[in-house]
Amino acid sequence: MLKGNLTCNIVNKLLTFFVEDNMDKKCKDMISTHLRNCPLCMEKYTVVKKLYNEAERKRKLIKKQETMQEEISEYLDGEMSEKDIVHFEQKLSKEPQYEQTLIETMKLKRILNNSFYKVKYNLNMDITSGAIEKLKNKSKVITKIKNIFMHFFQ
Repeated sequence: MLKGNLTCNIVNKLLTFFVEDNMDKKCKDMISTHLRNCPLCMEKYTVVKKLYNEAERKRKLIKKQETMQEEISEYLDGEMSEKDIVHFEQKLSKEPQYEQTLIETMKLKRILNNSFYKVKYNLNMDITSGAIEKLKNKSKVITKIKNIFMHFFQ
């Protein structure tokens, strides 16, 4: 079907560029004309536009969450200026998501720190006592096996 000097096939191939507003004015005008006159292509455009808008909404949400995590990390690590701290603490009182994420991050940080120190202080004991004892026992077993072989081959 030919509407506005463009076939439906051509419009379908250019629809994503049109939705993203990634083409020159002449092409946009031609596609707009076609869409106004072709219900089938207009239906496809509506679906593509809805998907694009949803993807954009999710991209913005992800970007906002990444920014929030970066700010929380800087706040907890003491990497913020006094001005930034004041601004961040205002966000805490205005946006419940910030406060909830801060609390979750603090819990996770405490768990990681506790695990780190447990491993750090238990590691020395394991190496000096447990691991060395295991090596000694293996050495004794190897010596016994060696003696048995030497007995048979002498």
